[in-house]
Amino acid sequence: MMKAFYEKYKHGMYVVYYMIFYLCFFVCLELFVSTDNSVITSTWIDDYIPFNEYFVIPYVLWFVFLFCGFCYVIFFDISGFKRTCFYLFIGMTTCLIIYVIYPTAQDLRPVLDDSNVFQQLVSFIYSVDTSTNVCPSIHVYNAVMIAVSLIKCDSIKNKQGIKIGLIILAFLISLSTVMIKQHAFLDIVFALLLCVIIYAIGKWRFNF
Repeated sequence: MMKAFYEKYKHGMYVVYYMIFYLCFFVCLELFVSTDNSVITSTWIDDYIPFNEYFVIPYVLWFVFLFCGFCYVIFFDISGFKRTCFYLFIGMTTCLIIYVIYPTAQDLRPVLDDSNVFQQLVSFIYSVDTSTNVCPSIHVYNAVMIAVSLIKCDSIKNKQGIKIGLIILAFLISLSTVMIKQHAFLDIVFALLLCVIIYAIGKWRFNF
């Protein structure tokens, strides 16, 4: 039974292989890139965006969103799986290459007193993820593009409630990156620009 299950869904292993590559690459970048050798992406716009620790909830939901999104296309939509892999793998790899060529960082993180569980969670995120390698924001790019890919699935594209829910979730996740000061406004702008470029390439080359 396990062998039959693996044979049917073994394409899902491509996600595992890519994530191993991505994590190794990203960890190396985190070790060797610092704010001293990076361009700061923070601008005056960020001064008008207040810190709000409660937005750590949609920020963390990003991980659940990606996991559930990939599970859905792996098990229920093979064409959606190919599309999602193209969008995310090409986009994330592009971001990594940009980080190498043009290192970026932001200096927006506030000093937290960990007065509630939400601030404690933000502090934990700060401790495990540096403020470097931020532009374009992979968090924003992946949230938007997996929502786009899921909306294009045959089983979802005619269900307005689910489509609206996916759009709202992608929006809240994107907004959360600046609300908890994990990214600057420009990081979102360039992530969205990358979304448009990769989407256009997918549409032109593969009719995704």
